[in-house]
Amino acid sequence: MVSRIIGKLNRIANDAIFNSGLLASYNLRNTQNTIIMYHGVDLIGNTAYNSRHTSQDHFRRQIQFLKKYCHIISLEDFFKKEFRKGKPNIALTFDDGYRNNFLYVKPILEQEKIPGTFYITGLNTGKNNILWADFLNIACTLTQQDIKIDGEDFLHENGSYFSRDTGKNLYTIIKEEKAHFEYKMMMQEAFVDLYDFKNDQAYDDYWKLMTDTEIMLCSDCDYIDIGSHGFLHNNLGKLTLEMATNELKDSKKYLENIIQKKITSIGYPDGSYTRDTIDAAESVGFKYQTAVGYHFEADKTDNRIQDRKGIYTSDSCANQLMLNL
Repeated sequence: MVSRIIGKLNRIANDAIFNSGLLASYNLRNTQNTIIMYHGVDLIGNTAYNSRHTSQDHFRRQIQFLKKYCHIISLEDFFKKEFRKGKPNIALTFDDGYRNNFLYVKPILEQEKIPGTFYITGLNTGKNNILWADFLNIACTLTQQDIKIDGEDFLHENGSYFSRDTGKNLYTIIKEEKAHFEYKMMMQEAFVDLYDFKNDQAYDDYWKLMTDTEIMLCSDCDYIDIGSHGFLHNNLGKLTLEMATNELKDSKKYLENIIQKKITSIGYPDGSYTRDTIDAAESVGFKYQTAVGYHFEADKTDNRIQDRKGIYTSDSCANQLMLNL
């Protein structure tokens, strides 16, 4: 009970610090240098499908707070440990290559004159041009039909799908067990009666990816670096090393053909990698690799890979930032 009360008071204090700037410099004095991970930014902070999309207004406020009380530096400078003194050093990354990053994030980075790295997949090149998680998240809200994937029945319960045989959540199965792209395509094809939300502009901010032209325009911006997020957004740590290496190569080639610059950074999809993946990525030319929670003890002293802290819409602006930094 006491710990819960203390936790609540801390969260109230975080809100006060964020909203007023009260004691912000003092409270952040011992904050570690941090790479922050965002995903999507929309206009309203919609959480109907997932907690990955921060509203543009909240995002702007967060950036202004960070700009005032931290040093926002490039990802390359972060890896090179070119840190400035006096304040925490922050690098900004944005996963998945959403078109909403082009529409809503790019203008704020330009206006505030701060750097960020956009991690982009190669999914926009194919017919199946949607991240599997976005498809499943939206599908769960649009239908309650039970589905069958590769002979296995999945039942709709409380906004999610669970295997009839094992009881496992479909989302977890895809992340942990069925990482290959073919299974993700089978999952999407199983929703035979699903409303065609991809032709409805109301859903665009929650799945649509940047076009090649938009990727090029982002690369031309002085404040944006382009990095890889895998070619098909597969969990590379769950694939064979050969398959993972091919994904790394395909992604690098695709992006470099668009922007005519070297791609040197990768944000691992779903934070999935192995120690062998790190070696393979380095051999392909990725000098800067980012995780989402280290998987191995050796990662902590490996200068090739850095951890990140995610920001989501499941909490207030203050507690998204103050508790993550």
